[in-house]
Parts: sequence; C-alpha cells; structure tokens
Amino acid sequence: MSERRRTTPRRPSAGRQERGDRTRQMLIDETVRCIREEGFSAASARHIIDRAGVSWGVIQHHFGDREGLLTAVIEDAVDRLVESLEALSGSAEGMDTTELVQATWQAFANPKAMAGLEILISTKELRAGLDSAHTERLAAAVAGLSQQFESGEDHRHAQTLGMLLWTTPVALMIAEMFARLPLPIDEAQKAIAALIDDRR
Repeated sequence: MSERRRTTPRRPSAGRQERGDRTRQMLIDETVRCIREEGFSAASARHIIDRAGVSWGVIQHHFGDREGLLTAVIEDAVDRLVESLEALSGSAEGMDTTELVQATWQAFANPKAMAGLEILISTKELRAGLDSAHTERLAAAVAGLSQQFESGEDHRHAQTLGMLLWTTPVALMIAEMFARLPLPIDEAQKAIAALIDDRR
C-alpha cells in the first residue's frame, strides 16, 4: 500500500488575488453606478447582485454584508478624492483662481464622490462609523489646497477662502441630487472665483 502524499494549504496565487481584486472593484463600481442612475434607495443587496451578475456569496466573501459594501464605496470615493486634491495642490501654483475653482469642483463632482456623499447623507450609522484615517486624510488634503491662499502677508481670509473653495462644490453635489434641469455651473464658478479674488 503506497503512502499517501501530504499536502499543505497554499496561499492564493497572484492570478487569483488579481481576479479577487478586480471582482471587488467591479462590485464597488457597480454600486456607484446603481446609486448614480437610480438613487440610494434602489441600492438594495438583491438589486446590486442582479446588476453585477454575481451571487450573494460573492458580496459576503469580499465585504461581509451590504453595509460593508457601502462602507467600501465610501472609502474608495475618499481615496479617489484625496488623490485628486493632492495632485491639484501640487499643480495649483500656476493656476488662476477660475482654473483652481474649476479643478476643485471637478475633483469633487466625480461619480464616486457623488455616490459616497449620497450614502453618507442617507445613512447616519455609516457616517458615525467612518474610519477616522480616511477623514483625517481628506481633511489634510483640503488643508493643503487651502494653503494656496496663504501667499500674501494678510492670512486672515485664508481659512475662509479655503472653506469656500471646497464647500461650494459639495453644496452643488447635493443640489444636483434634486435638480431636474442642468444647473448653471459655469456662472456659479465665475461668481465664486470673483469672490475669492476680492478677498485674497
């Protein structure tokens, strides 16, 4: 009788890990599309798995449950936004105020950030449980952008102007959730840029 081979569990191969990462990102992206196209109320677990063409077990494997999936969407949105704001801070020196306002609004008004904001507005529990590391990174990125207004001798308005730069696109994101017609973004951006220039 021949001796049976003994085997030890293997770690997932690089290929399996890459496929798993792609599946995870696909589910996050599909949830973003669902929320942007149909609203947060449509983003039930059943509807998301139907749209994505996967089983509930796939959601459980990658996120645990629907709340874990929504949390991952928020964190992915924050990561994307932080990357955009950090890149903008590094290149903003040569921009005029209108270009800076437009670039900041573009960073905030991407589909992932819009979906993440809609989730946060709709779910008090997820707002309270958001990882502090993500909020701290976002706060640091916003602060870095606000430093663009500290070049002169008078820094009294720097913090206020920085807040104006990022809070107005957030307000626009909320307004767009309810607007039935396109909002006059260009005129709003010009008005914000003029107000900032007047106080710099």
